[in-house]
Amino acid sequence: MRLLPSISAAHSAVAISTTAPRTTHNLSFAEEAISAPLKNARYPTLTGTHLPKAQTDALAADLNALYKEVMDSLGTNDARYIQRVYSAVVYSELVARGLLVAAGRMTSWQRSAATWLLATSLLSFSKILNNMELGHNVMHGQFDWMQHPHLNSKKFDWDIVCPAPLWQHSHNYLHHTFTNIVGRDHDVGYHLIRVTDEQPWIPDDRYNMLKTLVLALGFEWAVAFHDIQISAEDYADSPEFEQIMQAKSQALFTKIARQVGKDYLALPIATGLLFGKRSAMSTLSGNFVANITRNVWTWAVIFCGHFTEQAHIYTQLAEDESKGEWYVRQILGSSNIEGKKWFHILTGNLSHQIEHHIFPDMPANHYARIAPQVQAICQKYGLSYNTGRFGDQLKQVIGRIRHFSHPSEAEWLAYSHKPTDPKTEEAPKSVVAVAVHYLSFSKLLDNYLPPMLRCLQQR
Repeated sequence: MRLLPSISAAHSAVAISTTAPRTTHNLSFAEEAISAPLKNARYPTLTGTHLPKAQTDALAADLNALYKEVMDSLGTNDARYIQRVYSAVVYSELVARGLLVAAGRMTSWQRSAATWLLATSLLSFSKILNNMELGHNVMHGQFDWMQHPHLNSKKFDWDIVCPAPLWQHSHNYLHHTFTNIVGRDHDVGYHLIRVTDEQPWIPDDRYNMLKTLVLALGFEWAVAFHDIQISAEDYADSPEFEQIMQAKSQALFTKIARQVGKDYLALPIATGLLFGKRSAMSTLSGNFVANITRNVWTWAVIFCGHFTEQAHIYTQLAEDESKGEWYVRQILGSSNIEGKKWFHILTGNLSHQIEHHIFPDMPANHYARIAPQVQAICQKYGLSYNTGRFGDQLKQVIGRIRHFSHPSEAEWLAYSHKPTDPKTEEAPKSVVAVAVHYLSFSKLLDNYLPPMLRCLQQR
């Protein structure tokens, strides 16, 4: 796995700024005068801000006014909306599980298969809605103003193997603060996939496409272990390292046991005892397929929001970054996906990734409404507003991953002339060997389990 280098701590709780439209020949006159050089016009990497302070301050004023307008309008309709989403999650799961039981009791193979497919699709819908529009947004604190007993960022936990507090640290804090800054935003490649020139090429990158497949299929597991690896690196020199890792590891193992136990043990066994072996098998297989479907969908939405061609990557964090500069970095580092209302709901409105990144605690059901205003503000200040159809954005993501699988001539020369340690130099692997390597998650186990087990042994 790729381990990104650490950089010095930031002076600002927000991050860096920078601006650049789709291609260098589209730059406005003001941007051309002060823009930081792009290392790669197709996949931009920026080193500093390139809007004057007066413009970033004015941008911040415009976006702050829009934010205040929406937040002041929150009320009964928003509370009713998220409660309806919660009800849809609960009832769709109940119906799906009833259909899975029914599928196992049907004598006709065709009816059984059709019912199982319907049930699994409905369960996938429930899990996607739980993960995206409900869990992600509630745990961002978007509905904390309701003071609801469980639909709040402190108590809600979603239906995946990652505990809410671990995700909130790696996502709400690190990702949304240090968005797209190599070495600080650990979501840049998820420690596994090379997506920018700033990540040195290594032979492992030849298998970027295979690693991406594994990441997509097991995305909830990558999310679950993500904060463990981050913490193992960031707190390595802290006197509280053992205590921190112990608490995180225990929380993770507890959540994994609960989720795996529910989907693959408790529900199938209970169903089997009550309704027979075939219903147990339909429940087990339905849970497995629904989890995989949810994982792949979540991966696709998130990668389309962060790793399209013109999603900007940054190399450093500006000291004392202003709110306006932070807004610029969020806008340029994100990409939107076009679609209908239900498509946006199933993405958790992360199809409006730009709006989400500038207003992460705004209820996501408002993103579609304010998107034209945000786009107009971006146009006013000459900022690229990256949006496109789902298929087009996904094609760009795959193209980016494939592009960075191969070294440039300079990168190959740099790698081939780098001193190597014979003890750690890996022999070339066949595609089959690499497939077994990643599909067995041995990389994940090698990196995550040792520090976790060490901490648990201290108890």
